[in-house]
Amino acid sequence: MTFLFVVIAIAIIAVVALVITGKFAPSMGAENSGDHVPETNSSGEPTFDVTLRGYRMDEVDQKIEEMQRIIHDLKADK
Repeated sequence: MTFLFVVIAIAIIAVVALVITGKFAPSMGAENSGDHVPETNSSGEPTFDVTLRGYRMDEVDQKIEEMQRIIHDLKADK
């Protein structure tokens, strides 16, 4: 009987850990579609949504690509 309780406890801990990290059920909402454009604050610096494990990588990748295009254009103008 004790073995059964230990197995159930481990299963519950595993499910809770997966839910907390977001790996249990990935969100299918518009926020993960890749169509979101990061906003900028009043000083022109980009702002990113903060998630449980840091910033949203799709927003960061999009901003990096935008900055790489700007750098490329500036180098081409020289």
